[in-house]
Amino acid sequence: MHSGLIEVGRGEMDWLWFNVYKAKLMTSTGKYQSGVYPQLLDIEYYRDIEADDLLEATADQWRHLGYSKDEIANWLQLLKGIWPNVMPGDHLSFKIIDTQHSQFFFNGQPLKIIDEPKLAEAFLAIWLSTNTSRPSLRAQLLGEKSCDC
Repeated sequence: MHSGLIEVGRGEMDWLWFNVYKAKLMTSTGKYQSGVYPQLLDIEYYRDIEADDLLEATADQWRHLGYSKDEIANWLQLLKGIWPNVMPGDHLSFKIIDTQHSQFFFNGQPLKIIDEPKLAEAFLAIWLSTNTSRPSLRAQLLGEKSCDC
């Protein structure tokens, strides 16, 4: 899953006074370029979160980014049943393989391959879009700001 990929940056997502997860972005060069694949976003969770709550948080972020209700509904349908509940120490990773294919991994084990290019872009946009709700985390993932995490 990670072979041949180099870390671009890492950061932590906090909500109120809780650390929720640590995220790491990896590419084949160690630099982020939109549209250049493979790319991998690895999230290590610090808290118990149910799959339905992960889906709802993802939908909230897509609404924040301005995606349409229809797009969000279609993408959530694709993700429903793929994502598990997570516990502290679990890793949910997302790899964009190429322009047509992406795949989730849970604790290194492959989950379903997704053949929906726009979903892949939209999922990474949650963290990497200039309109992200977490600009500090974006800067850390892009290696512009350090994180001692």
